[in-house]
Amino acid sequence: MQKNVLARFKLLLIMVMACFILLAGRLAHLQVLEHDHYRDRADHNRITRFPDPAPRGKMYDREGEVLVTNRPGFVVSVMDMGDGFDPETVSFLSDTLEMDEEEIWERIRGQSRFMPVKLQEDVSDEVRVKIAEQQWKYSGVSIDAQYVRDYKYRETGGHLFGYISGGIIENQAVLDRWEEMGYDYDNRHVVGQDGLEINWEPFLRGKEGEQLVEINRMGQKVAELDHRKPEPGHDLHLTLDAGLQEAAYQALEEKIEKLQEEADEDEEKPWQGSVVILDPNSGAVLAMVKYPAYDPNLMPEKYMEKYFNAPGSPLYFDAIKQTYPIGSTYKPVTGITALEEGAISDSTTFHCAGAMERAGITKRCLGVHGHSNIYRAMAVSCNIFFYNTGLEAGIDALSHYTQEFGLGKYTGMNDIRGEKRGTVASREYKERRFGERWYPSETMDAAIGQTFHEFTPLQMAVYVSMIANGGVHYRPYLVQEIIDGDGGTVMEAEKEVMHQAGVSEENLEIIQESMNLVTEPGGTGYYPLHELEVEVAAKTGTAQVGRGITPHGLFVSYAPYEEPELAVAAIIEHGSYGSTSAAPVVNDIFEYYFSEDEQNGEEGESSEEGEEQDD
Repeated sequence: MQKNVLARFKLLLIMVMACFILLAGRLAHLQVLEHDHYRDRADHNRITRFPDPAPRGKMYDREGEVLVTNRPGFVVSVMDMGDGFDPETVSFLSDTLEMDEEEIWERIRGQSRFMPVKLQEDVSDEVRVKIAEQQWKYSGVSIDAQYVRDYKYRETGGHLFGYISGGIIENQAVLDRWEEMGYDYDNRHVVGQDGLEINWEPFLRGKEGEQLVEINRMGQKVAELDHRKPEPGHDLHLTLDAGLQEAAYQALEEKIEKLQEEADEDEEKPWQGSVVILDPNSGAVLAMVKYPAYDPNLMPEKYMEKYFNAPGSPLYFDAIKQTYPIGSTYKPVTGITALEEGAISDSTTFHCAGAMERAGITKRCLGVHGHSNIYRAMAVSCNIFFYNTGLEAGIDALSHYTQEFGLGKYTGMNDIRGEKRGTVASREYKERRFGERWYPSETMDAAIGQTFHEFTPLQMAVYVSMIANGGVHYRPYLVQEIIDGDGGTVMEAEKEVMHQAGVSEENLEIIQESMNLVTEPGGTGYYPLHELEVEVAAKTGTAQVGRGITPHGLFVSYAPYEEPELAVAAIIEHGSYGSTSAAPVVNDIFEYYFSEDEQNGEEGESSEEGEEQDD
């Protein structure tokens, strides 16, 4: 009996010792062999990495004035503290940030533990205080300082600058361009979404830094352990003249609002218009506006709806993306075509009795101009002269010289994307589009800028630039230089010749002189521009868009006449006559630019009374 007890005691002792040996071995394994692994896991529970976004590059105008910069702001983030995201925390953030709960769940679903997920940027002080007061109740919620994009000129430059926002970029052409630039795109980042912001994203973004921080159980920062500072993005120095951009937008806005007030109830109201101003000697874009526009400071997603259904389509940049019938602003093309083809000379005349019958159809003019050569016909915009001239030249020649002057072709603009190509009236186009042959009566319509002709305001500006500079098509560009954080030049643009129009200097001078007469007494552009001190060459236009619908008003011009500095194309949709809608806008622009009081922004008043011409 005693032996059995002793044997059992020994067995129990052996088992106890074996357990101690196993525990000691396991402890040694954990403490020695897997020490590094579990130390890292323990550190990860209290240490995490917060991204430190780089300030985006700034944008400056041609004189060094800041157009786009960054300002301090705050971002609200939430992170999984190891136990998943808390529904109560999500509900609190939904109410406070005025976000749908489902939207928050979409953003945080599948995210890694201890990694902050941005929910809303540039939150108000009211929201920040509310979260700070309640932060102790909800784990993983943080408020951090960050840079917020600040667009100084708001709507005035919205379409050019674009905006930044979260969201996946789906445009493959943009992604391909970024890849060519060596840009590593992360769809979780806030990136450029339009204009210069998206096109030059790889240069503007900079290199993100990182903070290694200790956090408490609520996800709040306790201490900073390490910090890799971000590298700021490169700055864009633009060709824009900020004052001219603002003057163009203001002139367009005031004129359109006035026309809206004056429009009859049964008329199509003029809701929108565009102005493009180029340096005809280089292609540099000095100003490019569309009214109405959007304020990029308000353009994270929650403001999209405000603009989406607004009159005038504020989100759409008509200056490069919308094509229009060109109306009588096309007549210089008809004139140069007939001169180059030998169909007329500058002494050739046609008689205008107010109507003509040719090619089996009756065509009318809005005036009775008698015998006119090209100089008088251009000045008074005589349709009869150009109907005859177009028929003498022929549609094939008209189509050719239309493209020689950059119409119906991509201009070469690379700094912002989305340019439309436009349409040149031709027998090939009609056959391809409608399967029908071309008729001579359609040549007459094409000769005064009607029928199938449709071009962008940017193309029209290139066209009038080519008339001004002797037929050179320069590539339009916005970015003059890109400067890095150390002040080094990363890129510098130079003027680039895209095409030289195949026209004689003598014939081009005839067109220039005839356009100068448009702004002289008796010309269609005289009354809106007669108070200017600078001499101008121009052409008015009124483009029909359908029976019973108010036509578009157009005006193309350059100044000074002898040594051009500005080439301008302006259009007001449903503005009626170009001489009473678009021309006064250009008058205000020229008055601002060429005035001795330009620095004070003083603008004169243009006279629209007494206009009797058809354009």
